[in-house]
Amino acid sequence: MTYDVIALVPEIPDPRDIVAGMVAAGEQLRVAETANGAVIQLCDDTGRPLVSLETPVHVRVPDEISRLLGPELGARVTGPVWWLEARAPSDQPAAVALAHRYAHEIARRLNGHVWPPEAP
Repeated sequence: MTYDVIALVPEIPDPRDIVAGMVAAGEQLRVAETANGAVIQLCDDTGRPLVSLETPVHVRVPDEISRLLGPELGARVTGPVWWLEARAPSDQPAAVALAHRYAHEIARRLNGHVWPPEAP
């Protein structure tokens, strides 16, 4: 199973924001792509994927964040947002931490929110 971390930001991230998030996750990680470039993977030295970063999605529907992630976050996130999802194997705490570092850096740079806010 995967553990998903989502950064919700009010503006589309530019490549510098994505790279900063990747560096925050771990400068030593290697980068690979899959799904015809729609997914970027952060990998260890052996090439084993640790975190998958999906293409940002623009969420424009009112109340969609409340429906998907709960009313508490939905009350804080108003207007259209960009949804950036990072997925890590749920049985690898170090990979989950990498995903959180990525999402928190994106949210910090673009004044957004992270769900869930902390790793388990």
